[in-house]
Amino acid sequence: MKSSKGHLNTAADISSVIKSKMKGRVAIVGIGNILRGDDGLGPKLIEILKDKHPAMPAGLFDCGTAPENYIFPILATSCDTVVLIDAADLGMRPGDARVFDLDQISNVSFSTHNPSPRLFTDLLKTGKDNMNIFIVSVQPKTTALGNSISKEVLRGLEILADVFSDALVNS
Repeated sequence: MKSSKGHLNTAADISSVIKSKMKGRVAIVGIGNILRGDDGLGPKLIEILKDKHPAMPAGLFDCGTAPENYIFPILATSCDTVVLIDAADLGMRPGDARVFDLDQISNVSFSTHNPSPRLFTDLLKTGKDNMNIFIVSVQPKTTALGNSISKEVLRGLEILADVFSDALVNS
């Protein structure tokens, strides 16, 4: 069920959308600054996935604030789908997630890193033009320097970890 603002508010909604978008080999890319509270949610999700499933059938990349440094390692996995996980101020409840196609991200305010995720995805597509790429953005509560990840966002990440685990293990 989508809320009136278009975000996904149940695990079943998120799971359905993510499963429908993942094709072939998958790379999951966590983006964000671990020193800025909830902005570090992308790397935290990668950590959770690695802890839960050390042999998960996906390339898991903690790219921090410099995803462009991981273009060649991501392409080396021969993945067909790249899923970017990042914090974005979407005006939702902290921990809520929304899935974006690339053509939808021009008006989204991603937290603290440059260059934009769009430049990163354009560079990935230069290496493999038919690559399927989408973004899962999670609403942060705080991105203040020195804060840890909020309880609300951690709950949302646990749901996403379960969704990705289920989607990848059962695909």
